[in-house]
Amino acid sequence: MAAQWGNNSLAPGASAGWFFVRQNAGGFLPILQVMPLTPSFNTAEWALTSGGYPYETELGISTIWSQLSDDQSSLVYFMVVQNNSPNIVEYAFLEADL
Repeated sequence: MAAQWGNNSLAPGASAGWFFVRQNAGGFLPILQVMPLTPSFNTAEWALTSGGYPYETELGISTIWSQLSDDQSSLVYFMVVQNNSPNIVEYAFLEADL
């Protein structure tokens, strides 16, 4: 089961960069996602970005990047949350370990 935390909002067309630090422990894979807390009131049509990947006119996230700290004690995970809808969207994070 995933843990839900945070309460954030993004303006239409805006993006927010986030990072999360976890202790370096073998045998787990963190799953990070966002969940909209407000409806986006749109047609749910999709389009392609300039980079060629498809997106819905909804709340979306980038690929999650990771980096091992210099002393190898922690992992830093980076992600970008983007609001592709024409309305302000509130969202929370979901996190689980595999």
